[in-house]
Amino acid sequence: MRPRRGCGGDTGRMAEVPAAATHAPEKPGRVAGPLLAAAVAAFAIVQYAIGHPIAPEAWLAIAPLLASLTLRPVRTALLAAWTVLLGLGLTLQTSGPVGRLASNLAVLALLAGFAVANSVLRCGAQRRLGQARAVARVAQSALVREVPGFVTAARLASRYLSASAEAKVGGDVVEVITDGTNPRWLVGDTRGKGLPAVRLASVAATSFRDACAQPGLSLSEVARAVDLSVTRAAGEEDFVTAVFAELDPAGWIQLVNCGHPPPLRLSTDGELVPLAPAVFAAPLGLHPDLHTATFSVRAGDRLLFFTDGLLEARDRRGRFFRVDQQIQALSRSDLQAAVDELLDRLRAHTRRRLDDDVAVLLAELTLTDPAPGLQPAGPGPRAAAGVTVSAA
Repeated sequence: MRPRRGCGGDTGRMAEVPAAATHAPEKPGRVAGPLLAAAVAAFAIVQYAIGHPIAPEAWLAIAPLLASLTLRPVRTALLAAWTVLLGLGLTLQTSGPVGRLASNLAVLALLAGFAVANSVLRCGAQRRLGQARAVARVAQSALVREVPGFVTAARLASRYLSASAEAKVGGDVVEVITDGTNPRWLVGDTRGKGLPAVRLASVAATSFRDACAQPGLSLSEVARAVDLSVTRAAGEEDFVTAVFAELDPAGWIQLVNCGHPPPLRLSTDGELVPLAPAVFAAPLGLHPDLHTATFSVRAGDRLLFFTDGLLEARDRRGRFFRVDQQIQALSRSDLQAAVDELLDRLRAHTRRRLDDDVAVLLAELTLTDPAPGLQPAGPGPRAAAGVTVSAA
């Protein structure tokens, strides 16, 4: 179907939207136009029946002026012409000084013309805004690629909430690489907001994809490559917190944490614990001393990766959103519904007002041969069954 061109809608293929959204602006116009025309006619009839002016004819211009705020130029022009025609009729049947009557009619015609011009300008501005939004949607979709629902040994569900009402993405990044037997993913958060943060997030995601495409690189080496790219692109005070993950279908997950909130593991018995490494590295761009932490996991475990926008969200009383109290939401049988309920609770907690972007990735493990439990190699986290830590 060819997209419609006109006031209040995007143009071109990039701006294709559901039919309900495309035609939504038409419904108020179909109702407002006839109502305003009927109101003008009723005013003219009452004034004609009384035989003396209730108000100057210029007051009839209120109708096309109101119409110019919602109606398209053609309908606004029709209503303006109808208003001027009724004003002319009232002027001809009204007694009084010719100069005053002509002045009222001239004011009515000028206001009606202004209403048409305002409608044209408004629709032009909305059309340009729609085109800009269409370009922004394409740019945003290029930055944040769709997360697959399935990878080797896991099912995935991902969501992104932008703190900006007009944006789908910001400085947070979620990137999943499905090549090979061990899937990898990156969840990161760029310092700051706006276009600089989006640009740095794009650099991190692109360099992660490029590094994962190079055969033989370990997870820590991939993280080092991303750090080098971020360091070159970042400003003096810019950095990216990130957690890199690699899932082994045999029952292991490797993590490289660079100043990022540790992911949470929800076991099949309902226990929610952080997969925190013994040693946290600095964020990307700040020359981190990288360490790899390996955790044993089991089939049925769910791993929640997120950005700090989830932890820092507050209600009106300043109380933080408690992720550790969302076990019921995260335990829903349907993985997509679990993520949706988690974010619904977040929105209810904050009254839909976010101060920071929120990116969430929930993985449900479908392992083939869970590894036996190991004892921790050093002080630090309580893992699924054990954890080992190695320096990059």
